[in-house]
Amino acid sequence: MTDFEKKIIEQLKEQLEFDSPSYSQWLLGVSLPTIIKQKDQHLTLTARVVVKTNESDLVDGMDISFTLEPIIDSGYYENSPDYMGGTIEDSVHWLNQHGKVVLEQLDDPFEMAGDQHE
Repeated sequence: MTDFEKKIIEQLKEQLEFDSPSYSQWLLGVSLPTIIKQKDQHLTLTARVVVKTNESDLVDGMDISFTLEPIIDSGYYENSPDYMGGTIEDSVHWLNQHGKVVLEQLDDPFEMAGDQHE
């Protein structure tokens, strides 16, 4: 994984992952395209992201734009998910359609770290 890909994943985790005693949310998968586009006079890359919670077997996903610094588009959360209420298996296919999968984490990382939910 490149340093650029690591920075994107780091920013996505900061924005989308959280853990509390009764609820956790984490990145199930992230894919990145090989093509960088120009948008509003900036070079941008769109990360395709699937999010999982410990409350459901279903997942949600969305496309989130980054400039090449990388800076996450601060308005990403204003839109409904592009992929909503799908299965894990279908979400992996959705990620692969977008580009290279750079993160796949099927299990709750907070639970794996010994942080048990009641």
